[in-house]
Amino acid sequence: MLYFYRGGARESPKLMPNTFANSLIYRKTAIISLMVAAFFAFPSVSAQAATAKWSAKEVQRSAKQVQVAPGRSIDFTVAFKNTGSQTWVQDGDRFVSVYTYSPKYRASKFADVSWPENSHPARLTETKVAPGQVGHFTFTLFAPLTAGRYSETFILGAEKTAWVGGSAFTLDVVVNKKYAKAGDDTAPGFKALRMLANARDLSLNTGDEAELRVSFKNVGITTWKKGGTLPLLLKPAKDNIALAFMNSTWLDSEVVAPIPDDVKPGQITTLDFKLTAPKMAGSYKPKFVLAASTGVVDGGEFELPVEVTIQTPVVSNVDEISLGDFAGVGPRGPNIRIGLFNTTDPIVIAAAGPYRMLDYNDNLVRELSGVSTVTFSFSTYQYTVTNNGWSWTSPRHMRFQPMDPANTIFEIQSYTSRPTWDPTINFNRFRGDLEVMYSSATEKLWLIEELPAEDYLRGLAETTNASPQEFQRALVTAARTYALFVKLIGGKHPSEYFDMVTNGNDQVYKGYVSELVRPNVVQAVEDTRGRVVTYAGELVVTPYFSRSDGRTRSWTEVWGSKVHPWLVSVPAPHDAGKELWGHGVGMSASDAVGRAADGVGWMDILKYYYTGIAIQRAY
Repeated sequence: MLYFYRGGARESPKLMPNTFANSLIYRKTAIISLMVAAFFAFPSVSAQAATAKWSAKEVQRSAKQVQVAPGRSIDFTVAFKNTGSQTWVQDGDRFVSVYTYSPKYRASKFADVSWPENSHPARLTETKVAPGQVGHFTFTLFAPLTAGRYSETFILGAEKTAWVGGSAFTLDVVVNKKYAKAGDDTAPGFKALRMLANARDLSLNTGDEAELRVSFKNVGITTWKKGGTLPLLLKPAKDNIALAFMNSTWLDSEVVAPIPDDVKPGQITTLDFKLTAPKMAGSYKPKFVLAASTGVVDGGEFELPVEVTIQTPVVSNVDEISLGDFAGVGPRGPNIRIGLFNTTDPIVIAAAGPYRMLDYNDNLVRELSGVSTVTFSFSTYQYTVTNNGWSWTSPRHMRFQPMDPANTIFEIQSYTSRPTWDPTINFNRFRGDLEVMYSSATEKLWLIEELPAEDYLRGLAETTNASPQEFQRALVTAARTYALFVKLIGGKHPSEYFDMVTNGNDQVYKGYVSELVRPNVVQAVEDTRGRVVTYAGELVVTPYFSRSDGRTRSWTEVWGSKVHPWLVSVPAPHDAGKELWGHGVGMSASDAVGRAADGVGWMDILKYYYTGIAIQRAY
């Protein structure tokens, strides 16, 4: 939470709260700008009142005059002695920060992507600075493209409390190309922030191809050009192993791919490209960079650890017996209905391609494009859909259906699901059809996704992309069996009109973006398409869990009820000495990963945890 100051003739400075969607990039609205400007129109509290508790004296700075080349970055540090009576802190309600102040709180011409906000360079470096001690503030300055002499004034502020008396300081900045550092090959004015990559690492066989996607945001001051004299390109990094992964789709040995369109500052571009694994097995870290003819883009690097192994054939001794329950459903399997989330807010749906809106009886209402907003009244039970000035109201639910299901992916712009391990990722994109439906049984409004079983499995998030391939094949086969079993019994949530939810109560599912993050899991789905676990010729339930304490549990040991002869306790030696994590019935993911690392195949992994079973083709 970042706060902005406001003030009045009869009150001490206060702060207005504002929440930001991204911890690296902040957006300031016009309303907030007006509020900030209003603060400086009022007289502040007296200097004596302000400095009694909050005051400072500058004692050191890293440079008397900042000298930097046009469009380049430079770090600056300033130190202050705390001459007040209050301890400065880095966090909490009254954290101390540097702000612009020339002559008022405003956006800086030297703002860098590392700043929390373009008028807020940095917080206090130390955790605490007691009265009499010295605190430091370090931040990056991003120089304008035009050479010249500039000045910028800053001041310290104690959040929600007061400016720090005596802390205003002015930087004398000289921008000249003669200050370019030796060996600095960055392109002036170009700066990038990597937003998303569909893989953090890869496991490939020799000669295998991999499709990669990486997105960058232009956080510099220069527009990236697709063509012309200064095109921006993705290239293999110099003096790196990247060329060993050259693919026939590359333009040449120097160019992996061009950016698809011009990208203005603040915009995002996504590049799709392919790699071919080298013929020699080993561990590699190919690195790629964005570059213009004037140099590489600061922050435009993309490095990917790749484990290359000697190619081995996939064992295929599966009984090709078709289970009658799914005969004729097609190669992608029967449709599965997933309750994505419930909400009381409007649901905003967007798609890059055209899509249909159907009524509750699957009759066409309208063909749409772009953004549609669905609002539900919990008092009148009416649904209202708006799209580009068009509006439709009905007492019954509706369905949104892509006209090109293979290529059109829905984005839920009103939904945020970001992983803690990479907050730049948002799992808010989904394949298939979407329905907005109210359940009178639970009084909840749900967004429901309906899609073929194989497409559902592509979005599973039950393992990482880097787990062993044989474990991934075993896992998705167990997951497919579980999903189809739930489908056969009429779903687990019939009163809410869907089969499964997206969390561990059923199976962890993150949709289309998970496919980009976990391409190896997608490949495991394709490798095992239609395969399921059966016992005595019948499809059965296949629970699995995270980790055992050295043995799995039988069905009756955990859940009682009738005996499930394929779910009995078996040793899990890779889990020995560890703590049970999960219900304990069926396959232990931790032990199965160990078995796969030992060279055990996916079908043998399944047959170990599910006693007496067979692997059969359901469709």
